[in-house]
Amino acid sequence: MLKLNNVKSMVGVLLAVSILVFGVSLASNSFAEEKRKPVKLEGKKILPLRVLARPFSNVYKEQDAAKGTVMENVPAFQSYYAYSQPKPEDIEVGAAWYEVGTDNRGTVIGWMKADDVFEWKQTMCLAYTHPEGRKPVLMFERGKSVKDLVEVSGDERTKKAGELYAALDAGNLPDDFPVISVEPKKAVDISEQFYLLPILDFQTVEVEGREGRLVRLAAVTGAGPDAREKTDIRKNKDYLKEATGGATQISKEDLSKLAIDVVWVMDTTVSMRPYLAKTLDVVKNVSSQITQDKELAQSIRFGIWGYRDPVDEIPGIGYNTKNYTPELQTIDQFSNTMAGVDVTKVDSVDYEEELFSGMDDAINKTQWTPGAIRFIVLVGDAPGHELGHKWNLSGQDENTLRSIADDKPISVMALQIKAPKAKRFHEPAEIQFMGLSRNKGLGGESTYLDVASNDLEGFARVTSELAAKLNTVLYKAKQGIVAGKPSEAPASETTAASAPASQPKGEMAFLEEAETTSESGKLMDSMINAALVEWIGSQTKAKAPRDIVAWALDKDMMEPAIQAMEVRLLINKRQLDSLKTVLSEVMSAGRRGQIGGEDFFDALQATAATAARDPNQIKNAKSMAKTGLIPEFLVGLPYKSRLMDMSNELWGSWSVDEQDEFLNELDARIQAYVAIHDAPEGWIQLNKGDDADESVYPISLDLLP
Repeated sequence: MLKLNNVKSMVGVLLAVSILVFGVSLASNSFAEEKRKPVKLEGKKILPLRVLARPFSNVYKEQDAAKGTVMENVPAFQSYYAYSQPKPEDIEVGAAWYEVGTDNRGTVIGWMKADDVFEWKQTMCLAYTHPEGRKPVLMFERGKSVKDLVEVSGDERTKKAGELYAALDAGNLPDDFPVISVEPKKAVDISEQFYLLPILDFQTVEVEGREGRLVRLAAVTGAGPDAREKTDIRKNKDYLKEATGGATQISKEDLSKLAIDVVWVMDTTVSMRPYLAKTLDVVKNVSSQITQDKELAQSIRFGIWGYRDPVDEIPGIGYNTKNYTPELQTIDQFSNTMAGVDVTKVDSVDYEEELFSGMDDAINKTQWTPGAIRFIVLVGDAPGHELGHKWNLSGQDENTLRSIADDKPISVMALQIKAPKAKRFHEPAEIQFMGLSRNKGLGGESTYLDVASNDLEGFARVTSELAAKLNTVLYKAKQGIVAGKPSEAPASETTAASAPASQPKGEMAFLEEAETTSESGKLMDSMINAALVEWIGSQTKAKAPRDIVAWALDKDMMEPAIQAMEVRLLINKRQLDSLKTVLSEVMSAGRRGQIGGEDFFDALQATAATAARDPNQIKNAKSMAKTGLIPEFLVGLPYKSRLMDMSNELWGSWSVDEQDEFLNELDARIQAYVAIHDAPEGWIQLNKGDDADESVYPISLDLLP
């Protein structure tokens, strides 16, 4: 019996041990499966801390350099997630380390010395604005140097800054030159030659009565053979020469690749019949001139979108928008297509048309030629349905569409037909047309023209003028000449463009027609030149400064009214989705409050999507920023936001029309986010191996709510 008890005891012990081992094994497996998470930014619940690698830094196996490396000479300013953060006392004694990973899913790769990295506490960075019409950004070694320059009088600052630019152009820089690097004169295409200007520190300054920012930034470029090449212009003479080269300097070989897309976006309702006919005449005239030069004819493609009003609401109107050219066409093909474009047999119910749907589709759905300069010619006699109107099917307005067009990039010329009988619609249409045609590089001006409805010849003259100018740009490019900028071309390429002696004069008549000094011609020249500057920068693969830390002013030193750098937010698709969700909740709350007379935050707390969150925090919040609903990546950004400041008092102080305006603007941004999310263009992979959802989009603050 004793033996039996002993056996039972031993079995019990073994069973207990087995259960214990099995439990430990389960716990170990569970622990192993639980992925590590990066350190959170101070004061944030979700946002991870990132660090950027300094030049010539390594990733080590352990917190001891003697134990070996995981990676050596990592790319300068490569971003990593921080999985552990040193204590302040460790930093003081010089024994500080960061444990780093390549993603936020637990892929830890090793340790980096605190001296080899700096913390990047916000996914906020700067981007250069279009370089046309302003001076390049000067990057100073010390903040005091640029601050001293900002604080002197306007004339003195202009004089001193002018001396710095003159020294840069001369190329002979003293050892104590205060500028460490400079933005290139050529346009840098951030989507093709990715660069990052993370803001490490900033302070607000006043320049001639205007608020500006003095920023300490790091200059980063994407991976490449020269990513580690420090662009300190006092030592790197090659970069100095590259940066100070003309904005339109380009080889004959590259210039010969110039191609242009021109897409008409036209109101095709009954009142536009005469202008469609005149446009066809212009197209036929252009066709007869350029089809004789086969190379020229193949370098310019045409398209047309028609817009009317919602077909579901107006039976018989035919379509809301229609793409007559699913593939862009050569001029002879386009002549035949234009001959088949006609106006609707059933007129619209109201005067406004679906202008914004037409522009939205043309911008986002046109099959643009890869590498071509993109132009849209908008022609209409009526405004579009404003935000909030049931027939504005795009949910867009001139502001959001302009921002999206800027990122494509697409230049717009808007031509408004003004009928005397519709005088009360002239101003709203003008505001919309001007907003849509406020192209980059024009200093805030618009490529906007208006023509009286009875001036058909004036309309034909303007459209012919644009066609002639575009053809001239192409013709000169085939001769190796940059139109309008001969002084910046290489010496061997500065001869004036003219038709060859053997060329019959009539065949190149557009060259003569393009040489105009009219106001419309000047506007077109500015638009075309700005687009050409951007294209040349892209073709020549102009690169931003790299591998430096510097101080700069975000305004033009010579003309402080001009913005030289703009703040962008690097946002991934998940963050974009979360922002869209929050705006949708806010819109639902606003509509609920309007209908039921509830306070804004009571309505917000009651929406179904927010029920899983802390209802009391929402209900008792003094402002939207305190509700806990705002994505953390928006908190602390240096821009003014009506959404963040929203309160019951502010909401209640607005009229119903003002509330509608606010909610409609949010809806326009939601539609813009959908367009950005679904677009293949513009998304950038920061780190090799990142998931597609981790790619970022440098969204403009103008598109944030």
